Amino acid sequence: MASYSNWRHGRPQLLLFAATIVLPSLVLALLAYRALDADRRLAEQAQRDNLQSAARRAHADLERRILSARTRAEELARGLPLNTSPDAVPSALLTPTLQLAPASAFAWIPDAQAPASLPLPPELEQAQSREFQGSDYASIATTYESLLPRAPKLWHGWIQLRLAQVYARGSRPSDAQSALRSAASLPDSPGSLPTSFVARFELAAHSPELAAGLYRDLSSGRWLLEKSSYAFYESRLRELAGARLTPPLLAAEQRRQALSRLLERSLAGEAGWLTEGPLSALVHTANHSRRAAVFTLDSQLDRWLQELNRDTTPAFAIRRGDSSAPAALSLASLGLPGSLWAEPLAPSASGAAVASRRRLMLAILLLVAGTLVFGTIAMVRLVRRELRIAQLQSDFAATVSHEFRSPLTGIRQLAEMLLAGRATHDEQRRRHYYELICRESERLTRLVENVLDFSRLEDGRRQFHFTPIDTSDWLRSLAAPLEQRRPITLGLSGSLPPIHGDREALSSAVLNLLDNAIKYSPSDAPVELTASAQDGWVTISVRDSGCGIPTDQQSRIFDKFYRVSHTAPDTPKGTARGVGLGLALVKRIADAHGARLSVESAPGQGSSFSISLKAAV
Repeated sequence: MASYSNWRHGRPQLLLFAATIVLPSLVLALLAYRALDADRRLAEQAQRDNLQSAARRAHADLERRILSARTRAEELARGLPLNTSPDAVPSALLTPTLQLAPASAFAWIPDAQAPASLPLPPELEQAQSREFQGSDYASIATTYESLLPRAPKLWHGWIQLRLAQVYARGSRPSDAQSALRSAASLPDSPGSLPTSFVARFELAAHSPELAAGLYRDLSSGRWLLEKSSYAFYESRLRELAGARLTPPLLAAEQRRQALSRLLERSLAGEAGWLTEGPLSALVHTANHSRRAAVFTLDSQLDRWLQELNRDTTPAFAIRRGDSSAPAALSLASLGLPGSLWAEPLAPSASGAAVASRRRLMLAILLLVAGTLVFGTIAMVRLVRRELRIAQLQSDFAATVSHEFRSPLTGIRQLAEMLLAGRATHDEQRRRHYYELICRESERLTRLVENVLDFSRLEDGRRQFHFTPIDTSDWLRSLAAPLEQRRPITLGLSGSLPPIHGDREALSSAVLNLLDNAIKYSPSDAPVELTASAQDGWVTISVRDSGCGIPTDQQSRIFDKFYRVSHTAPDTPKGTARGVGLGLALVKRIADAHGARLSVESAPGQGSSFSISLKAAV
């Protein structure tokens, strides 16, 4: 009730203080918002103007680049040679003979546009005719082998490929594999299919790794096949390689296939913005002494925009796509779909000034508000702490006064009786009075020592002196003086190992447990003190038959000044409740020794406290 009263009297001041913090903060925030609103609108207008200007500059630069591509198509049509550089813009001479640059950008060439192959030399043609008409594969193989030294090196790859076929039909698989490897390593012979590619394909028929490697080489543009041949080999290699082909590789190959389809459409006369699968391109065509086409790919447009973003101010980024923004410029005049617009990446100069002022004002507001809020929280916590400490001090003073008064009153009464001579002629009664005085003095001494020990432990002034302790003799010496107050049942199992600890501190801990057991047990109930050893630990237990401890309070009984609020009806009357330091002192001594402290209790069934200490090595 005292705590509630203290809080009730301090609450109006806390509420008034909080109100004086919140209201000024809101007023300051409102004034800051109104002051910055006009600056914000002006900065937004300036930002829009800058975005429109940046978009117009980007549109002009993109128009210049597209015009350059158109000019390139005109120059190719008038006889300028193709740029075969791998990073050149894809271009094609459509007539009179199809030429592609760079060839690696295309997946295939149309079947009708494939260049004519050289005719076979007469000797090779005769050998091939004999192969197709005969079945004496050993003799045919001998013919091809005899031609190898005499035939031009240009045709060695073709001969090795034919030898591989003959060996395979003649049941000579190892010779067939050797001939295929030779053909794969030789330069391609003239013909409709590259001999090294065909040889590697045959070798990859039973090897997914070789199939994946051949697919990568095909995708790199090493060979440019006719469309029908490409369709067969590409699908077959995908099937053979399976999961060894990565998604980026397949995506790149799809773009090459799409560019080849765009080439076919340009051969058919189409031009402008064309889309095939994942690829879109602006196709420029020109027709003079020959017909040419230049492909401005969507990826090239994106690279141009990236270059433009690197070269211009870092405050804006140019974007291309579909946008309904007011500052977006249509790309229809350039033959492209969508629009072009600028996005701010950093605040403009005016916007930066506004943002700087906004940050400054917000920082000041936050600093003031934070200081006030921190002060409020600190004050509330301080008031609560002071109230809590005041309550604890009040309870502690009242409890200690009661605990001190009980033994002092008994000592005083007994001393007065002795002084009055009431037991002059009765030696037994006089001796009993002396024993009562000693017992109450010991109780008073123990209470004072508990308070002093706990104070030293809290302040860190308590120093422990660890020495070996004979467990059995030590526990017997602790129980003997207390047996005058209550019978104590000793249960010491076998030969207990010694422990290592501070004898005085551990004695204080065990005596506190025994004193609590005696206080809260019925007068005729014995107290059990047991000890046992297991797995290198010595467990000392004190068990009583008292009122027990409710389960919901067992986690708090080791807190300082805490006392169990529930007492069973059979608890002896007049017993002291204590000051709430005994178990807290036991807990701190156990922690200092690295011991385990536990409690088992239930209301009406008594309590058992155990301290487990490491046995001395």
